[in-house]
Order: sequence, then C-alpha cells, then structure tokens
Amino acid sequence: MRTTRSIFVLSILGSAGAAAGCGDDTVAVNPADQGTITFDLTIAPTDARCAIVTVAPAMGPAVTRQFPLSPSQPAVFSLSGLPTGNVTVSEQVFTVACGTAGMTAVWVADPVMVTLQAGTPVSITFNLRRVDAGGQINVSTNFPQPSGSFQEFFAGSPTGQRLLIITVGPDDNLWFTNSTGNEIGRSTTAGGITTFTVPTANAFPTGIAAGSDGNLWFTEQGTDTIGRVSTSGTFAEFPLAAGSVPLLIVAGPDGALWFTETGTNKIGRITTSGAVTEFNVPTAAAGPQGIAVGPDRNIWFSEFNNGKIGRLTTSGTFTEFVTPTPTGRPLGLVAGPDGNVWFAETIGNKIGRITTGGTVTEFPLPTADADPPFVAVGPDGAIWFTEQHADQIGRITTAGVFSEFPVPTADAVPTSITTGPDARLWFTEQAAGQIGAFRP
Repeated sequence: MRTTRSIFVLSILGSAGAAAGCGDDTVAVNPADQGTITFDLTIAPTDARCAIVTVAPAMGPAVTRQFPLSPSQPAVFSLSGLPTGNVTVSEQVFTVACGTAGMTAVWVADPVMVTLQAGTPVSITFNLRRVDAGGQINVSTNFPQPSGSFQEFFAGSPTGQRLLIITVGPDDNLWFTNSTGNEIGRSTTAGGITTFTVPTANAFPTGIAAGSDGNLWFTEQGTDTIGRVSTSGTFAEFPLAAGSVPLLIVAGPDGALWFTETGTNKIGRITTSGAVTEFNVPTAAAGPQGIAVGPDRNIWFSEFNNGKIGRLTTSGTFTEFVTPTPTGRPLGLVAGPDGNVWFAETIGNKIGRITTGGTVTEFPLPTADADPPFVAVGPDGAIWFTEQHADQIGRITTAGVFSEFPVPTADAVPTSITTGPDARLWFTEQAAGQIGAFRP
C-alpha cells in the first residue's frame, strides 16, 4: 500500500466566485450560498493526470470540477460556487488528461459527508482505491487546522535518528537535517517526506539554510565541510580546515552564506561558488554556535561558552556584548519584528532580547528547566521557541508575555523551529523522528 496526502483548504465566503478548472461545468446556485474551496494535491499518485472533485448538496445540483495534475508536482486550484449546508464530497483521479474522451477513473474515493458553513473550517480524510489493480492509497485531506492544533509527521526511525535544524526552502517546502541518519530531509506542508543521503559518510549534517542561489546549504560538523543540495537532491561539498566543526548557517545580506565554526572559534563565509573566508572571534574559546542576520543587516551570533552575543559586519568588524547571565549558554537567534535580536538561553532557561546597540533584557520561562534552544518569528509577530526538556512549544510577545503548548508526543525533544509557508510553526522532534507543525 502506498501512502500520500492531499490538502483541501476551505473557506465559505458568502459571495459569488468565478469557476475554476479545465472544461468545468458551471452550476447555477444561489449567490448567497456560494463559497470557494482550494484543492492542493501536494502529492498525487505518480500516474495521476486529472482529478475530479464533486460537491453534492442534499437538494439541488452537484458542483463538479476537473483539475489537471502533473506527476510528483504540487497543484493548487480553486473551486467556486459551492453550496453551504450538508454536502457530500467525492474524488476521482484519472491517468489521462482532463477532457479525454471515454476517460475512466483509476483511483476512486468513498464519498464523505460534511457540513459547510461560512467561516467554519472542516477536516476530511479520503481513502483512494486503485480500481484497476486492487491497491489502495491513503489521502489525508485537511481543511485549515483550528488554532492551537498540532500535526506530527514521521520522518525517520526514532532509534538512531536525530532530526536537528529545519528551514523553509526556495520551493516552499520544509527542509531539515537528520544528523545521525546522514540525510537532508524535505517535507511538504502536507507532511510528505523525502530524504537525500549526504555523499560523505558520517558527515553529521547540522545547520541548514536556503541560499540566494536557490539551493539549500548545510554544515557537516562531522567532516568539517559545507554542503550544498539542490531542491532535486544534487549535492556539492566544500571542505574547510580540519577541526573547524561548522555548526549553524544562515544566508547573509550580501548573498553569501555565513556559518559558525565552533571548533576553531571563527565565523565563516562562503560564496555560492564555494569561496571561503574566515574571521576569528575576538574572545578565545567563545564557542560560536547560533547565527542570524540582524535587523541592522549585520551578522549576529551566540557565544555558547561565555554567554556573550556577538555582532559581525560583512566587512569583518566584531563587537561583543556581555549578557546578564554568563552561564546561560545562548544558542539560537532571530531578528525580531521590533527591530531587536531575540535569542534563546538553554541553561539559563530564558529568552533574551538585545537591541542593536547592545542593551540586553532577559525573560525567564514559566516552566523550570525547559531548555529552550531555538527561536523564530511567528506569523502573528510574536517570538516562538522550543522547550527541549519540557516537550513544549513556547511563545513570547515582544512585550514579554508567555504562552506554552505541550507537544503531543512525549519525550519528543522539540529542537529547531521556523514559520512555514502555510503560516504554521514547524519544528523538529529530535528524539521522536518526527516533524511537527503547530497552528497558532
């Protein structure tokens, strides 16, 4: 049995909309009962060329639309003119182009009954069965998740896998590192996982960031290398000096990639053609780890060993700022919407804020020993973070007000976090072999 997922995103608008599709039949309905449904078949059966979605009300004509599909490609279409109230939704998938004479469905789903109301999200799961071969494909169809809801997607065996850093790629997928699995992973927003094995064994890929060249760049701390992978899975590797231990990486304002070298106490820069420049951190044995571009377009980094926050201009000038908690072990940083840099203090159990002039404010977490490693700006303008030891996702407003949300899987060790293209918070579950998504 093969598994795939598709997404319906539904909003009943209460006003007329234009019909969409290829060769669609227009159905006359009461304008007050019309709405719009967006069909996002993120992962289709590999032989799919056309999908037909039918929405039938309890009384009155059904609304039927056809959607052309491309193999292994996301496809997003809008379906307008939907009746509200109790409806039956069904789906058929064909292996020939829409409009082909005598076309016969190869994949079919049992009808699903739902109630469509203005402004009310609905969730549906289809089970598509291949009628010509007796197989079955499970299609999870998710309408917008309610606020405060989690989804988790299995991305590797929890035994021997270590999912670390996650970021949004240039293809609007989520990309992540599987360090002990020696893989770079890709997840669609529907949870379809693809993995690519790093060419060099025992590379221990850790940090990952989207580059200005449309590729993903990552660190190989086990082999002192910077890696590059295209969205189709083609790799290139660029060696550094032995003992560099590159850890985290970010796309800089100058089009290059900037990274921390915790082994040699340096900040590195690599162009998209592979030319490397290195800058020595002024404080010895500082242990640079986290790195981000600040609101001032400088490179900001955390000094894990001494609790400082550093700033580096793209021309190579350093400034270091002492935090109130020298033993706080700062790690992840992000440029906040308020013009400050926000950072996580793992051992200090605090979220920190530093102005571009160097004034630091710390906010202790409500949960003791939560161990927050990474931060991200959420779609709501708040700062979101993970709590490794507490198995929670946290939120702090720029005014310092906290909220916390328990992750469904126990002992998951949520680690890295980012805002996805679907306005959800996506995070790695380091110990559970899962990628999580949270709707704020």
